[in-house]
Amino acid sequence: MSDLPVSIVYTQDHALLQRICGYLHSKSDVRHVEEPSELKLLLLQHHSVLLFIDLCGAECLVLLSEISRESPDTVTVALGSVRSEPGRQAALLGVYAVEPGEIDRIRLQTLFSQAQAHLHLQQENRVLKEELQHSNPPVAPSRENRAPSLYHFSGAFRRFDNVGIMMERLVEGVASCARVSRVAVFAITPAELYLFRAGVKCMEETRSLEFSRTHSFVQWLQLHAHSISRSMLRYIESVDERLLLERILDLTGSEAILPLFGRKRLIGWLCLGRSSSGVPFEPQDIEELALLAEQVSVTIENSLLHESIAVQKALAENLLQSIPIGIIAAGADGTVCWFNSGAEILLNVSADGMIGRPVERLSSFVASLLNRCLAGERIAGPVEWTEPLTRRDLSIQARRLQQNGQCMGAMAVLNDLTEERILREKQNNLERARFWTDLAAAISHEVRNPLVAISTFSQLLPERYADEEFRTQFRDLTTQEVGRLNQMIDQLDEFANPPLLRFAPVKPSDLIETALYKVRDDKNSTVDVTVEATADIPLINGDLNALSDSIARLLHNAFTAVEGVARPRIVFRIYPGEIGAGRPAVVIEVRDNGPGISPELREKVFSPFCTTKSRGVGLGLPIVRRTMIDHGGLVFIDSGETGTAVRLVLPVWENRNGAGS
Repeated sequence: MSDLPVSIVYTQDHALLQRICGYLHSKSDVRHVEEPSELKLLLLQHHSVLLFIDLCGAECLVLLSEISRESPDTVTVALGSVRSEPGRQAALLGVYAVEPGEIDRIRLQTLFSQAQAHLHLQQENRVLKEELQHSNPPVAPSRENRAPSLYHFSGAFRRFDNVGIMMERLVEGVASCARVSRVAVFAITPAELYLFRAGVKCMEETRSLEFSRTHSFVQWLQLHAHSISRSMLRYIESVDERLLLERILDLTGSEAILPLFGRKRLIGWLCLGRSSSGVPFEPQDIEELALLAEQVSVTIENSLLHESIAVQKALAENLLQSIPIGIIAAGADGTVCWFNSGAEILLNVSADGMIGRPVERLSSFVASLLNRCLAGERIAGPVEWTEPLTRRDLSIQARRLQQNGQCMGAMAVLNDLTEERILREKQNNLERARFWTDLAAAISHEVRNPLVAISTFSQLLPERYADEEFRTQFRDLTTQEVGRLNQMIDQLDEFANPPLLRFAPVKPSDLIETALYKVRDDKNSTVDVTVEATADIPLINGDLNALSDSIARLLHNAFTAVEGVARPRIVFRIYPGEIGAGRPAVVIEVRDNGPGISPELREKVFSPFCTTKSRGVGLGLPIVRRTMIDHGGLVFIDSGETGTAVRLVLPVWENRNGAGS
């Protein structure tokens, strides 16, 4: 609901209605009626209002005559031909103004502002008259004729499973207890709007009302936090506030409005019509009704909380059911209490046949992991296996559920790796094909160069055989180029035939020490090499020789990178990390302060024969990456103008209980 003043338009001419609505859309809340009966009902609801009436409308003169007698506070503007007979009759009946039906925007907006000022002055005069009348108040009726005491009101509404039914029962109970014919309840929604939720004998307009948290009426209730009734309006000093409250009472057809406060905020309000006896509510009645409002507040707050929880529960259940991964949950007693549709597909088992049954009815592998979790064992994940029933490649992560140290159950999350492995295999095949294509092209280039040199000297040998210097050059060149070919073949053989890996727990410091022993010599003895490691670094699960050889290759590249640097430095950093989600790992970082890798080579560093050296096969980094893949680890390279950092991320060694050392 807006704070704009209400204006009523009575017309059957939709062009006229559209024009008025367009001109006043930012100034007034325009209500349109076409039937005389609707107009009379709306005027009874609004004591003081601005009315635009179409002189061409049905029974307009009869309506004007009735309005002048029965609704003297209504400010009426007649629209039509000013000099016509209906226009003259309207002027004689004392309407505020008679204007042509084709009234322009500026004239209509000016007239609206003047009429609103007149209406406001008229309302203030009425308020002053009421204050004079109440200076000598009449004798109040005896208490015997009033509504009985409301202390016996009982909040016995327990239909929290259906908030709509609960609200309907609530207003029926209020109407019976308070002995009123009309009741409406407005309550806040998750969208932070106060809407009509239920009512007894409420007007249609009341049911369509909505109030934002910034509405002036809502702010008034939050600020003053007390009930209002028509008989109490005279005690409100501010005329604007009094008119605001009177307008809300008119819109809701209420005699009294009781605010409903929860523990932290205004949750709504209760609108009550006249009592069955027709006697207006007095302050003593409002005090008794306040007790009723407190019980209603508790009931509504609980129902709104239940509604919010029910919505959140429904969203959570729909989310868990719709996600493609499988989710299985078991209680502390080992029975299955959740089995979503993803788990049904992955395990080819119906949820109806599993929920409430022991976990042993599941796949033996899944049941074993869940029972180990319930027993308190920590399962390092994810664990991969092939499900016999569906022949799917799956991974599972199992976790113990606990609260305040007490076991609440266990949960297993299943992922289908079948498509992932197919895609990974396709990607690997593409990478292998690209690798061997690049390798063949590089070998062709690398082999052709020495062969061309040897072939050239061999062709000149018969002519210059007597030249001893030429024979010496030929011997040295042939030996050098053949050695280069042999070196390339050795590296290719090493790459094509990797050694058999022997996995065991390895200290990261031993890897660095072994790598330094393999690479350090007199040429790089002047380079400052430091090792920085955090405390309690776990052991790595890997092959000492293969990993130390990879680090030695990185260290050799780092020594080459810092050649010519004023203060060459290489830093090893060892710290804990993760591979994937929650899988513990150790990070070994090799950082140098060299010039970095040129931008054009950064995307090709793992390709064969990618090297900055004049001679060399460039298989160092490809071998390092293959070693990381064999160990289930990762390799990352960051390079810039301040140097290059290579990070090896390796999984930790896990003992038989699944805990890292």
